[in-house]
Amino acid sequence: MKWVMWALLLANLGVAGFFVGRGYWPQAEPEQNAPLNVDRLSLRSQSASVESQKNSSSRVAQVQTKSLCVEWRGLSRDEFPLVREQLKAMAGERVMSFTEVPLNTRAWVIFPPLPSPQSAIAKLNELAAAGVKDAFVVKDAAWRNAISLGLYANAEAADRRVHEVESKGVLGTRVELLPRKGTDFYFVIRSEDADALKSLDAIKQAYPNSQQSRVACRL
Repeated sequence: MKWVMWALLLANLGVAGFFVGRGYWPQAEPEQNAPLNVDRLSLRSQSASVESQKNSSSRVAQVQTKSLCVEWRGLSRDEFPLVREQLKAMAGERVMSFTEVPLNTRAWVIFPPLPSPQSAIAKLNELAAAGVKDAFVVKDAAWRNAISLGLYANAEAADRRVHEVESKGVLGTRVELLPRKGTDFYFVIRSEDADALKSLDAIKQAYPNSQQSRVACRL
């Protein structure tokens, strides 16, 4: 019987020791880790915010960059091709472009070019069925397979023609400006670099009868 008593005593001591000692065991601390994770998230958020501000500033700077334009008029027909070649050389060295604009134009009402002669004929037949007269398929290379609806002296007359065909259910026409036969031209030079446009002054010295002027750029 003594050995039973000793066994029960040892068992009780073991159980007591278990409950007394567990208070000294290392405990998991999930609540202490949470603030560290929050700090990391906060740092990432701040970094993303700074990057977003940088990108936003870059976009604003791009929007604020404006093109500058100069019109160059008054060149004679002999001078015009010489200046064209000089502007081409400048455009190859600097960020700039130029266009040749006719002084006198006519307004051409057209239905834009279609994929093939067959589709152009089919569209012409549709226009005829809708009651649109005086139309034909364009054969010229630049506008091949477009439908010409008339050439007019000014934009007002062309607009009246557009409204006329639209009243018959024909949509999608547009007005193109074409140079009048024998008209003179002038240059419009465009750049975002003010120094590039200033260099035009040096070229102009050889053409004293011409005029350069700063103008608003057209979209």
